[in-house]
Amino acid sequence: MARLQQTRRKPISFDTTIRNPERLPPFLSILKAYEGKVLTYDLALEIEAWIIIQKIYIPTESTLGNYRKEYSNKFIFKAKDQTDSAQRTVRDYFEEWKNSEAGQFPLEKMLYLLKNTTQEFRQDSSMPGGWISRFYTQFVFANELGFIHTEFNEDIEFSQNGNLMIHDFKFGLAVQDYSDSYETSAFLIAFSKYQINNPYRSNTINVNFFPLVLAVIKYLDEKYDRPGIHREDITFIIAWGNNDYIALAEYIHEFREKFGYRASEETIYEYAMNLIDESTPNTLNPASFSFIEAKKKDYKFKKLTVETRDEVVRKLRMTRLISLRGAGRFIDIDSTNKDKIDYILQSYLENKSFSLTDSKAYLDYMGHIDKFLEYPPEILETNETLNAKQIALQEWSKNSWEFINKELEKAAKGSSTNDLILKEIKAPARFEFLISIVLHKALSRAVINPNYISDDQGIPYSTAGGQKKGAIGADIDIYEDSMHVLAEPTISPARAFQVEHELPSIQEHVLSANEQDFDDLNKEHINEWFAVFIAPNIVPAVGNRIDIVKRESGVEIFAWTAVDFGEFSKSVKSIKDYRLVRPYAVGRTLKKR
Repeated sequence: MARLQQTRRKPISFDTTIRNPERLPPFLSILKAYEGKVLTYDLALEIEAWIIIQKIYIPTESTLGNYRKEYSNKFIFKAKDQTDSAQRTVRDYFEEWKNSEAGQFPLEKMLYLLKNTTQEFRQDSSMPGGWISRFYTQFVFANELGFIHTEFNEDIEFSQNGNLMIHDFKFGLAVQDYSDSYETSAFLIAFSKYQINNPYRSNTINVNFFPLVLAVIKYLDEKYDRPGIHREDITFIIAWGNNDYIALAEYIHEFREKFGYRASEETIYEYAMNLIDESTPNTLNPASFSFIEAKKKDYKFKKLTVETRDEVVRKLRMTRLISLRGAGRFIDIDSTNKDKIDYILQSYLENKSFSLTDSKAYLDYMGHIDKFLEYPPEILETNETLNAKQIALQEWSKNSWEFINKELEKAAKGSSTNDLILKEIKAPARFEFLISIVLHKALSRAVINPNYISDDQGIPYSTAGGQKKGAIGADIDIYEDSMHVLAEPTISPARAFQVEHELPSIQEHVLSANEQDFDDLNKEHINEWFAVFIAPNIVPAVGNRIDIVKRESGVEIFAWTAVDFGEFSKSVKSIKDYRLVRPYAVGRTLKKR
């Protein structure tokens, strides 16, 4: 997919088609089934069909449900089915797909939809428009990170690191007791090596982005005792044009000495634009009015001050090497992983040259696994990180019930948040974090031990790992008097995922907790075990499965919707207060006359 384009000086940016990097593994695991095959347009359409069938990508009704006989604006498209009944068929198939469970819709029908509908989207002049261009954008960033090679009319290829990325995924779905350590390792390896001058970019600057960020933070920490860089300072980094981290760090320090943290976004934009202007030195001055007027369409204000800045923070957090400080306003090095940071700075700050036409050489370099940067599947927490979690829960539980439950509702609905810390926590981990805060606030006599992976501030990077040797795999362990209770939040509203994946896992977790507690002399006083399951919604099938679990093993699971759980928690006194069967969690039964 590397394309020859006119190279020019541009600020650093990242592809945002797949906005959250954690969405990459499901996409790539669909592609994996086609490794070794020549990527034709027909094959790309089939892969796109499976991505939509598995509901990894969900198009709107205006695209997938809208029959287009012909289209000739941005590109030429003609529907495969030209009959009068095609419009009705498209509408019926779309409704059938929309109401289907992930993976259940027939491939033949989805291919029919893709051949008779289109998106008004074209990546560039060399690409066919519509669904083929959408396929291209979904995989271009994975190519740039060295996970795969998807050049049209060439074999689909996965690198070692690409295979590591999908270690716990199979055809779009996470495997049982999934751990995100594999994909986090793969992303850290890729981002450590990643440089802006690569075959998939047409940028003239030679920047190794992540090592540059780490070097700037470390320099400012050590020389000026700063708590990292302010979020706004990222604008200067994305406008910088080389790997001279000392000059960049001094520039940021000088800017803050002059303006403090009171500078407006307009001022930050003007100074960043001067860094982009190659006709001026990188001294502390705003760009000229003429340069801004000439370039403001190329270097958009919102792109430099909001969009790319947010993308950078999101990707930095994916590495598990960056902590959030000062209520999320500062980005700093995670003190628990300094060894990896030092290694990256020693190994990957030097820029390498790649021909714009040699994407295979780039894949070989990027795709090689650096063992030192891998995270183990089982993270052994230190006393430092355990204490940080408890401190974070204590601080966050001081917030009002109104704030906590509003954020819990947002997380359950998949809505965005304005909180600078919560917005940088991946949705599943944010949900676990908020449930832990609710429990900590509600249960004064209980010990709440969340198992999500966190930074040195106790803020989650990712969700709890699955069940492994020596770990029962619970999301949150709660100890109160003689009870050991497992809280198991899931962000997924899907019926199949809750019934077929979550509840069997919870059953196993409770049984394992019971067995481990019996073997632990320090837990001889524990004689009661059950689980609380929290999800955005609870379907009746959950109630039926819970009944089966109890009959099979004696394990009790009590299901709650997130909103109900949050509101009910305002008045609880003990963890046993959650032992209720809510009306929406009652299984379906045959009606009798």
